[in-house]
Amino acid sequence: MKKLIALLLVLSLLVSLSGCVFAELSLLYSERSETEGFSVGINPTANCAFAGTYTCGEYTENMQLIIPESCDGVPIKRIGGYYGRGVAEPFTISLAELYMNAPQGSKYASVFSGNIEDYTIPETYRVENVSFRLHIGGNINTVARVEMDRYYPHLNADGSVTFYHPVVNITCAAENEHFYAKDGKLYEKKSDTLISSFAYAEP
Repeated sequence: MKKLIALLLVLSLLVSLSGCVFAELSLLYSERSETEGFSVGINPTANCAFAGTYTCGEYTENMQLIIPESCDGVPIKRIGGYYGRGVAEPFTISLAELYMNAPQGSKYASVFSGNIEDYTIPETYRVENVSFRLHIGGNINTVARVEMDRYYPHLNADGSVTFYHPVVNITCAAENEHFYAKDGKLYEKKSDTLISSFAYAEP
C-alpha cells in the first residue's frame, strides 16, 4: 500500500512538472508561425509559444509594439527561445526592410551585431536609435533569449552611413505574476533583477 501511495505521489509530481519541463525543450517547438509582425515558435505538447523576431516594415515615432497574447490558438508565454534541434530564435526588432539599402556584395548589405565601435568603418557614420514602446502582457512568464545589439546600415547620398538601432521603452501588465516595468525597463518580480538583454531607450 505504501508503495502504491509513493508511486501515485511521484506520478502526481511528474504531471505537475511536465508543463514546465516540456516548455523548455526546443525539440517540442516544432511549429513556426507569424502573427502581428512577430515570428512565433509553437510547442503543441506544452500548449505554449514564444515571440521571436518582430519585422518592422513601417515606422512612426515611439511606435507601440504589443507582444501578442496567442498565435493559432496557442498562448504566447515566452519571449525568444529555441526550436527544433536548438536553433536560436531570439526576440529582436528587425529594421532591415525599413532602412537597409546597400547593393548585394557590399559590406553594408549585412546587419552589424555586437559593439559597433569594434568595427573598422572608414566612412563617416552615426548611430541613430529607433525607439519603440513595447508592452508585455500578463501571459509572459519567461524571457528566454533577447538580442538587441543589432545595427542596420543605411547608405546616405553624401557617402556617409547611418546605423539604425532599435531600442525599447517597456510597459508591463499589472497582472503579470513574473515581471514588472519601471522607468521603461523590465524587471523580474521575484528577485527585482533588471532584464539587461533588452536595449533600453534613454529616459
